Amino acid sequence: MKHVFLTSDVGCIKKIDGVRMVSSIDDSNGIIGQIKSCLIKEDTFIYFASDPTCPYKTDMYAKFVFDSFKLSGFDFKNYIIIDDRFNGDLKSIVDSADVIFLTGGDTKTQMDFFERIGLRDILKDYEGVIIGQSAGSMNLANLVVCPPEKEDISTYTWNGLGIVDINIEPHFSEDIFYKDDFYSNKLKELIHYMHMEMVLIFIMMVLIILYMVMYIICLILN
Repeated sequence: MKHVFLTSDVGCIKKIDGVRMVSSIDDSNGIIGQIKSCLIKEDTFIYFASDPTCPYKTDMYAKFVFDSFKLSGFDFKNYIIIDDRFNGDLKSIVDSADVIFLTGGDTKTQMDFFERIGLRDILKDYEGVIIGQSAGSMNLANLVVCPPEKEDISTYTWNGLGIVDINIEPHFSEDIFYKDDFYSNKLKELIHYMHMEMVLIFIMMVLIILYMVMYIICLILN
């Protein structure tokens, strides 16, 4: 059976004096033990890139992930990267994998890559561990909902890999939502319009009450 882990960041990288360094997996929620309990063997680990056209960036982040899993007590024999350089039998490789890791990055770029290589159909019969990180977690959904960004206030949707029936916002933060100028201004606009609507409703209610009072007075006088 499939075992799916949706994460915002598994914690493979830490910064020391501004320099990226490999780190063991953040195990504050016990994810290391949870993953290990789902593994029958530790043979093949597959890393799917977010942008298949950037081999240098892909190799750099894949190495962080591979080294992080090693530091966290995993002992996989084969580590494989899937991007535009891969020209083998993808279904065969995926079917033999113990862990499939869908990394973070640009969510739509990654999903376009997954569509091109037919990953949705390939994963239908996969039995093993799937770990999504950030964009990878989002693209595991049936329907992916990509919320507004600072530069673009639109919300985008597309069909995901169909592995889970929920969609997550991996980096949501109330602090960012309320303190960030973009979201703060949007919130202020919403409050302004809600306030105006409430004022109009109040005025209408007062007018209705006055009308009813005048009507009752007229009935009494007559």
